[in-house]
Amino acid sequence: MQWRTELHITEKYPFISHTNQIVTLGSCFADAIGKKLAENKWQTAINPFGTIYNPTAILRLLRFCTGLELPQKKFCVQNPEKIWLNYDFHSTLQGENQENLWQNIREKVSKIAQFYANSSVIVLTLGTAWVYENEGHIVANCHKMPASCFRKRLLTVEEICSDFEQTFPILQDKTLILTISPVRHLKDTLPLNSVSKSVLRLACHYLQERYENVYYFPAFELVMDDLRDYRFYTDDLLHITPQAENYIWQKFQEAFLPAKTQKILAEWQKILQKINHKPFNPKTEAHQKFLKNLLQELQAMQKNFDVSEEIAQVQRQIENFM
Repeated sequence: MQWRTELHITEKYPFISHTNQIVTLGSCFADAIGKKLAENKWQTAINPFGTIYNPTAILRLLRFCTGLELPQKKFCVQNPEKIWLNYDFHSTLQGENQENLWQNIREKVSKIAQFYANSSVIVLTLGTAWVYENEGHIVANCHKMPASCFRKRLLTVEEICSDFEQTFPILQDKTLILTISPVRHLKDTLPLNSVSKSVLRLACHYLQERYENVYYFPAFELVMDDLRDYRFYTDDLLHITPQAENYIWQKFQEAFLPAKTQKILAEWQKILQKINHKPFNPKTEAHQKFLKNLLQELQAMQKNFDVSEEIAQVQRQIENFM
């Protein structure tokens, strides 16, 4: 008897190798998938502008990375806590005054622009189609400003596709992976959260159909239709557990990684467990033998990707014993 409907991904995706540099942008799920990529030795910029939920703000950040659009000072505000912030960025980009904030923004955009230029894969995780407008401008973050400063409304599928078309000139030489965050936005109420996710899903469908380099990965469906159980949610009943993240990551590997790379990563995970092992007594001969064997495994793994940091870490532990 079958007690769940497993989602078998049959779509053909392009393979991703360790020569691909990757940028993840969007909701907190972009952090989760980015951390998995970084842990497995991809050069990755993980949500470099902080958590952003709506597609308009996410695509705008991509345009900032190439100069297709420029950040504007007029969207800098001082919030009730007397911190200077910008409506187009997450609150992690802040300043003690407007000029300090503006300098931080320019430095951040310049740094990520260099990384983006050398990237070949972009992962966008869309969180919500509900947006807040300040004088007609869709913001990335309200920064605790009074509710009277904003008008809340729902993006249309047409608006999302139009934003994407405007951004496409800087995306046409990249592999673009679209996902929808499985995290629910209960503040919008469950019925309106469903409306929001439906708009995002339909937009992703149209974009995948229209552009050859755009692919949809069903992270949302893996949680909502495959796992489909509150045991895969954390205590807030909104965010998914590490177990669920690992399941999605496994499906991601099967979809985007060749069998050889999957085998290498399975070996790498075993090595990582050894690296993170905490010995009861590190001064024993047995532990030194363990470290020397681990060093040999890392040196063998070096042919697949850069593990120089881990090699140096183990070598220091060996030298400290001598």
